Amino acid sequence: MDALIDPKRPAAAETETSRRLRAFRATDHFTVAAWQEVRSFARTEGEALAREIRRTVARAGGALVAASSAGEDDDGARRAVASAHGGLLEVRYYLYLARRLGCLDLKRYRQLTTLQDAALRELAALLS
Repeated sequence: MDALIDPKRPAAAETETSRRLRAFRATDHFTVAAWQEVRSFARTEGEALAREIRRTVARAGGALVAASSAGEDDDGARRAVASAHGGLLEVRYYLYLARRLGCLDLKRYRQLTTLQDAALRELAALLS
């Protein structure tokens, strides 16, 4: 519809923008949930793992913000989305490790990975 109103604004660009926004929202939702959850990690190894999870999810969100400011066909945007995707995959192992070390119970692990899966799907859609 926007393409009909403004011929300089193609519909495909709007679709890409909304896809990026969906990916950011899903990643942000997971990031906030993971950030809050890792506050409860108590033991020494849990504290180090919590720091790594926070650092990695924040970096993934930052990469998506960078991607959102790039043009539709910008290779930098694709690299930023790929970086965010890779960061979330890295966090998957950290969550698994937290579960194995007893820092995260099974119920909360499953809740977080469900949120993470939604974010990963959105990022994968941007990369395809």
